[in-house]
Amino acid sequence: MRFGLDYAAGRPPASAIRAAGFDFVIRYLSDGGPTLPGKLLTPAEADDLRAHQVSIVSNWETTAARMLDGFGAGVTDARAGLAVVLRCGGRPDRPIYFSADFDASPQQQAAIAAYLDGAASVLGRANVGIYGGYWPVSRALDAGSATWAWQTVAWSGSNREPRAQLLQTGAQVTVAGVQCDVNESDDVDFGQWDFEPEEQDLTPEQDQILRDIQTQLRGPGLAGWPQLGDDPAGQHNTVVDGLAAALAKIDELRTEISDLEATTHELTSEVTRLSGNHWPFPLSLIEGPAMAVADQLARLEQMLPALPLPGWGESPKNGQTTTAASPVATVDNRIG
Repeated sequence: MRFGLDYAAGRPPASAIRAAGFDFVIRYLSDGGPTLPGKLLTPAEADDLRAHQVSIVSNWETTAARMLDGFGAGVTDARAGLAVVLRCGGRPDRPIYFSADFDASPQQQAAIAAYLDGAASVLGRANVGIYGGYWPVSRALDAGSATWAWQTVAWSGSNREPRAQLLQTGAQVTVAGVQCDVNESDDVDFGQWDFEPEEQDLTPEQDQILRDIQTQLRGPGLAGWPQLGDDPAGQHNTVVDGLAAALAKIDELRTEISDLEATTHELTSEVTRLSGNHWPFPLSLIEGPAMAVADQLARLEQMLPALPLPGWGESPKNGQTTTAASPVATVDNRIG
């Protein structure tokens, strides 16, 4: 919460304003004449306020009901007010609050809106504010006639406009001999000249792109995508949640595939074993011993050509062929 003053009967020095516990002032851009010699903000006063870090807010008011003069009056007053702002070192991109300093009725709101339209034609709608009681301030904000609002407790009853950036509390203090009205604001920006908005790291286009990406990842309204299923709590999965679920399912499938591959290998081995030549039952009971005997007989058969035969002499040596003598028959038919 920040606390400030508005005054017209004199110009208290900025050091006294700071010593009294206030750090902003709302200053008039119009001349008060002999009866209000301190109403108009001067360049020297503005320099003093800035030197003591007292923020300045702009207001325009001549007569209480000036806004009832409509569009043309709004144009004239906005031009005059902006000239004072620039002469005092202010900025053209800061709002000016225009005063409806009376209990305006709903029937008078059309004229007030026309006055604000005239001011907007000079300053731009973003820099048009209104000062007044709860009802004209609220009606102007509702209609978009004003962007800024400074509400006074006068003619407001117990109503408080939450959109108003400034509130004139009704309390008064005397600072350096000058009677001042007390104001307060809990807004960071209430129209002060020295307000510097934080630099945005992103352009509006970049911000929109990031918002689109966020929607794609988290679903409409950031509530997930129905197409991706629900989590255990019954909430729709986001893209990240859906991807995590898909990866978990892939791991499960890989395990199942490995199990199937092992089972397939075992079945293939068994089929290979069963597809060989086997004796039918009950001969299969002696298949093993019979195969062993067959192996021994085959081995002996391979050894026979190398064995000497009885009565036939020694086996051929050195690869030479030996021819045996023909047997001769004797008288008694014995072979000799």
